[in-house]
Formats: sequence, structure tokens, C-alpha cells
Amino acid sequence: MPCSDVTERISLELDDDSRLLHYAFSKRTCGQGVGRESLLLDQLHGRPAEDLLEYEAGDYLAEFPIGEELLEFLSLKHLYAIKSALEVFCGVAAGGKHDEFAVSDIAYADGRWTIHGNIAVDLVTDRIKSCGNCKGCGQTKSKKKKTAKRAAAPA
Repeated sequence: MPCSDVTERISLELDDDSRLLHYAFSKRTCGQGVGRESLLLDQLHGRPAEDLLEYEAGDYLAEFPIGEELLEFLSLKHLYAIKSALEVFCGVAAGGKHDEFAVSDIAYADGRWTIHGNIAVDLVTDRIKSCGNCKGCGQTKSKKKKTAKRAAAPA
């Protein structure tokens, strides 16, 4: 039977320089990963929090073009979940219970920061719709593919 609680949790681990070391994005009730638990870790590992805050969906898709619609959606969901947690860590967002990321704790030990909290699925999905697949920003899927191809083409 499918779970009716769609709350998701994210935990991040950053080094002393606030660079992403690890993250895990999962469903709160069953602990299953959202797609793959750390779907973007290979692409984002070692990037500073400040850079990730400025990293938008278009930047990610230009750097890492994705052909499959479901994988693109999951990737953007991970990206915005990471960004939501980092916004709280960096003091850009409050992290209250009605925010995209409701922080449960931020701790520092042994040269590493850890950040834990819940993700408001509907708010993160709204961010994806506004700049991902919904055409709400005026950029259709075919335009995104052309933009990504131009970005990947040799000069």
C-alpha cells in the first residue's frame, strides 16, 4: 500500500569551507531515497554552498543535459532540496515549519557541518514548475534542449 505521508527529509554534510561533502534525500516515513538517495552527489560534491545557492536549474541542465523527463524532474527536485537547506544554513531563509526547508538541526563537529530537516514537497515542486518542465517561464522543452546542445557544442 502506498504511503500517504509525502514528507521528505534531507541531510547535508559540509566541510569547514562549507563545501558539499555528502547529502541524502529520502522519504520521511519509509526512508527510501527520492529516486536515488544522493542522485547529484557526483556532480555537486566539493562545490561551495555560496556557489550552489546561485546555481539554477538552467545552469545544471546546461552542464549536465538529461534526456529522460523523469530523471530531469528528480534531479531538479534534489537540486532545489539541497538549495533550500543551504538557504537556511547561509541565513537566506528562516527554516521554519512553513518554509521549503524546515530545519531540525544544524551541528558542527570534527571539522564538519551537518544539516537535517524536512522538505515541503509542494513548495519545492512549485520551484521546479517555475523553471523546469512546465513551460511557465516561456522556455519549452525543445528550447531547453537546443540551449543545452549549444552549451555542449565545441566553440
